[in-house]
Amino acid sequence: MTGDERPMILALQGGDREEIQSLLAEAARRLAAQGVRVLGVVEHLTPGCAHEDVLLLDLVSGETNRLHQDLGPGAAGCSLDPAGLAAASAGVERAIADRLAEGGDLSDTVVVLSKFGRQEADGRGLTAAFHAAVAAELCVITSVSPSITAEWAGFAGDLAELRPAVLASIDAWWSTRVPEPAE
Repeated sequence: MTGDERPMILALQGGDREEIQSLLAEAARRLAAQGVRVLGVVEHLTPGCAHEDVLLLDLVSGETNRLHQDLGPGAAGCSLDPAGLAAASAGVERAIADRLAEGGDLSDTVVVLSKFGRQEADGRGLTAAFHAAVAAELCVITSVSPSITAEWAGFAGDLAELRPAVLASIDAWWSTRVPEPAE
């Protein structure tokens, strides 16, 4: 990356899961209202929903995939649903491929990926969607758990910048991405 380029990935930190996922969903709505093509997934959390009822909402198709599986009473293992995560990642990869097939200027497109978490740090979860977005040179907005900031830095390097989880961070970052109007 040259000195005058801005990182293509915005990673947000600072807030609980519900706040950050609501922020990502609101940012996706606001960007879409501005004419930005928004691809990706966010966690769909209904008030009072149980942990195993959290869904990943595809921002293009509207489809949902279960994020957690019910391991039964007394289970202590990781409840993430690998099939649900794989399906969500595949949906994002399809949306990216479809957007690339359309051709044209891609500067009007952003990929929102709900989270870079432990699964992604281990090369699973939404990792393939992250790779597809970067390979397509699309901008990405995500969140990163503070407990894996070092793994995130190793994964994203200088392609990303970390900012506080507030709409102003997203607005400021996106404003550096908007192309200058032609004269």
